[in-house]
Amino acid sequence: MKIRKFILPGIILLMGINSAQSQTTTNPDISFIGDFRAVARRDSPDGNDNPQLNFDELEVAGSGHLNPYSRGDIVLAVTSAGETEIEEAYATVLRGLPLKLQVRAGKYLVDIGKLNTQHPHQWSWMERPLMFQYFLGEEGLTDVGINVTTLIPVGTSALGISGNVLKGAFFLPEDAADVPPMAGSGRFSYFAPLTDYSQIELGISALHAQDDFAYKQWATLGDLDFKYKWKPTMYNSLTIVAEAMTSRKTIVSDTLSPEVTEDVSAFGAFAAFDYQFRRRFNIGSFFDYSQSSFDDDIDQTAFGVFAGFEIAEETYRLGLLLRHDNATELENGVDTIQLQLLWSLGPHKPHVF
Repeated sequence: MKIRKFILPGIILLMGINSAQSQTTTNPDISFIGDFRAVARRDSPDGNDNPQLNFDELEVAGSGHLNPYSRGDIVLAVTSAGETEIEEAYATVLRGLPLKLQVRAGKYLVDIGKLNTQHPHQWSWMERPLMFQYFLGEEGLTDVGINVTTLIPVGTSALGISGNVLKGAFFLPEDAADVPPMAGSGRFSYFAPLTDYSQIELGISALHAQDDFAYKQWATLGDLDFKYKWKPTMYNSLTIVAEAMTSRKTIVSDTLSPEVTEDVSAFGAFAAFDYQFRRRFNIGSFFDYSQSSFDDDIDQTAFGVFAGFEIAEETYRLGLLLRHDNATELENGVDTIQLQLLWSLGPHKPHVF
């Protein structure tokens, strides 16, 4: 009888553990994030200055542990036209490897700099910095690859080391994507607390990839990034970010004489500060600049201010952006005002950067 008293609770406990493990492995956290915008421009390049209502994107994010040692993440982007794209889909081994290594494999945002690893809905300034658009494409740099990272304690600080082996077709035309030459990148970062309420992160990264398949020319990018955050309470915080990127590539200027080449070096920089002055309110400003990676005589400059308001516990966020752009190829500067409604259904919230 005494043995039976222990067997039944034991069976129930094991069933509960198996059920919990089953739920962990088969029921990931799934979220939907909608990005709606009202946009008005003055002196628009296409000549259309009429106000527009746009459903910019629906992001579907799923994540969960595959087992006690690894997790999987998927991010799908669905446009208002019904087009669906896999933005990210990868598995990460979190623990169990020597030297505290973590290994990620799949399609993901590459850590060339800090901001490229984030989605635009995380930013109060709403738009991807110009240097990423000019150097890496309108959506930033996402590629298929393998990433290995580790974090090394240095007193109360930490040194992060990251390396990527990438498919490497992101600079090439679509007809060359089936035979990519592969690419590589790496990032070193240093994180340190300054006070009980503030911290700083510094990073340096580089990427080397082929950008001309026909003539076997390669491009090299370098990046420096900086982030400072001060958050004494849930009602106040200040975040300052700055990032600079360089691009160097060799261009065949005459296809009839492929030995005639031209080295093009380009530069871009972005900086912003974001101040939370009440629990649900934030304001800030930014400066944005980039040259074209194909012609350093072409450049674009932007600056502006923004404000945000969280309506209800991070399930809704309203954002306002005032932006001015000047560019070499624009006859007049362009003024833009955007009103954004960001909403979230699920555990992944549209948090303030």
